[in-house]
Amino acid sequence: MGTTKTLMTCLLAVILAASLSNQNVLVSGVEIQKFSYDHCITLCTDTYAWYECQHDCSIFGYKGLGECASPSPKEPKRCCCQP
Repeated sequence: MGTTKTLMTCLLAVILAASLSNQNVLVSGVEIQKFSYDHCITLCTDTYAWYECQHDCSIFGYKGLGECASPSPKEPKRCCCQP
């Protein structure tokens, strides 16, 4: 009987810990922003990466900064400026 109580207590503790670990996801009111591929310009390479993409998007006047991204894993990453 003592072993059963111990196992049940451990099981309930694990369930409680798992339910609390997702608290930020469930309680958070932050919406996931959609990523736009409409303004993808330069191909990202080893020499043209995150910093250069951010810089170019700010020069072009985009409010949202850029990110090297691709709509598909088969396509190469490009600098996509976010409006």
